[in-house]
Amino acid sequence: MGEDSKLYIIREEILSDALKKTLKVKELIETGEAKTVNDAVKKVGMSRSAFYKYRDYIFPYSKFSKGKIITLSLLLEHMPGILSSILDIIASLRGNVITINQSMPSLGVASVSISVDTQYMEVNIESLIKKIEAEHGVRKIEILGE
Repeated sequence: MGEDSKLYIIREEILSDALKKTLKVKELIETGEAKTVNDAVKKVGMSRSAFYKYRDYIFPYSKFSKGKIITLSLLLEHMPGILSSILDIIASLRGNVITINQSMPSLGVASVSISVDTQYMEVNIESLIKKIEAEHGVRKIEILGE
């Protein structure tokens, strides 16, 4: 990547099929499900040339977020134990909570920001977010920054 290159975070659903398949090929090779690039591209239905065209330009977010401090923004229903259960999820995945800021509840919801050190986490950031999203009482979760 050149000095003037910029990085963007883009939601998966707007990626082209070629980019999605490139990520899948990289995952198959990394996990050992495919031994070679040729095996992996056959499994996902993509040409080797397309894979080589994109492979150096697309990476899962987790490749850049592992071992960093991220800040999550949450909108939580005002109910007993919801923040505690989210902190338990983070701790169970070996995330280290650095800071917590919570607003006073208004109209039955509270805004919370949590900074988490991901260095020792056993899962990627996407898995952490999905686990928190599934918790009863979580209305919204976003990554604010690193």
